[in-house]
Amino acid sequence: MQDKTAIILLNWNSLEDTVDCINSLNNMVDCSYDIFLVDNYSTDGSWEKIKTIYKESPNIMLLSSVANLGFAGGNNIGIRAAIERNYSYYWLLNVDTEVHPLALSRLVISIKKDRSIGVVGSKILYHGTNKIWYAGGKVNLFTGKVSHVGMGEEENKANYNLESETGYITGCSLLVTKEVIDEIGLMREDYFLYYEETDWNIRIKKAGWKTIYCPESIVYHKVSQSTGGEKNPAGFVAYYTIRNAFALIIFTQPFYKYFSALCFLLIKFLYKLLIVYLFNYNKKKERVWYIYQGLIHGFKLRMGKHPIYKN
Repeated sequence: MQDKTAIILLNWNSLEDTVDCINSLNNMVDCSYDIFLVDNYSTDGSWEKIKTIYKESPNIMLLSSVANLGFAGGNNIGIRAAIERNYSYYWLLNVDTEVHPLALSRLVISIKKDRSIGVVGSKILYHGTNKIWYAGGKVNLFTGKVSHVGMGEEENKANYNLESETGYITGCSLLVTKEVIDEIGLMREDYFLYYEETDWNIRIKKAGWKTIYCPESIVYHKVSQSTGGEKNPAGFVAYYTIRNAFALIIFTQPFYKYFSALCFLLIKFLYKLLIVYLFNYNKKKERVWYIYQGLIHGFKLRMGKHPIYKN
């Protein structure tokens, strides 16, 4: 399908966000797309309501998983289904977003500028504000630390409005070509949550493709409440950020970088413990348990979904 895009959306207990996201997509102009909406084993009845709402929509394909497969596992279901229809581009988009009417068209224009461009990503603002959530990504390939360029800054600064190559494109809004998927494959599913798209970006860049930040494509991010939001993240979030940063280096980098990654793993473990006790977080015992499990499972490279805390 020449220049047609498959939009991959992943629902998990997010009826209102998913509907709002699709409504904003339906307001887009100058683009051609179909939506592959995947339910990642929701438990709140949202999937039944979503199927009722969209069962007659000709450009929305409804798919579901048999278990919660995490970010990569759920999105990969949609990508596999879309690949069978041979789209040119695949747009991973978080459902807790709304998009500018030109968001997709600008991504496609950007990715077509150079045949060596494999991935492009949007400027992402906090929903309802002009403050940046993402204006490019940085990855430390010795420690596994990742960060967003411009986070919390006003979006009208000139340096955040320049198209440029960047360290990685966040999976919140990531457009990738079919050629890249054919060459590199899909995202690793064993990270389960966080860092899987970073791993994918690194592998894509290693193969010689460019990853480009496209500020003319604008997405508004609510910041998902499924993981507690940014102010009070769920305890298991620390588990993934500790374990997966270390795993990222082991899986993608040469042996001589392992020691620095190990040192960072220990530092991050101690820092996370300190944060729990310094800030007024709830469920401190649970949070400490997840931090400890993240350290141990990082050492052992035990991947997959987080263990369940039992009080």
